[in-house]
Amino acid sequence: MKDKLSKLSILVVNFKYDLREDNDLVELTKDVEVSEIFKNFPGLGIKFGLANPEENEYGGIYIFEDDTSLEAYLASPILKEWAENPDVSELTYKKYNTLPEFTKNTINQNYISGDFIKDLDPVLEVVESF
Repeated sequence: MKDKLSKLSILVVNFKYDLREDNDLVELTKDVEVSEIFKNFPGLGIKFGLANPEENEYGGIYIFEDDTSLEAYLASPILKEWAENPDVSELTYKKYNTLPEFTKNTINQNYISGDFIKDLDPVLEVVESF
């Protein structure tokens, strides 16, 4: 597990979004085609969508298998096109790596299930519930 955790790369993206009645970001996130872009991006394990509507702050936390996958995402047109959207402003991003031992010790075995956790540590007992 330590080896897999040490290879993970994290991308944190933040931005402001011009919300209007005719421009609902929450509705956009329900678009299956948009979700498929992220679901099928090579090396992207999961993307957490972030929302703080009170402060008009949005973004995502992306967990990639490795630095190469994260860099491929940054080189793709996805983030660049989003930053050029006229409703998006103040887009910033930062790249991080994990602290593998600390991360391993903080995983609540009953919180996340599925192959993602199984792949990180086959010793963890995971309840399959979807």
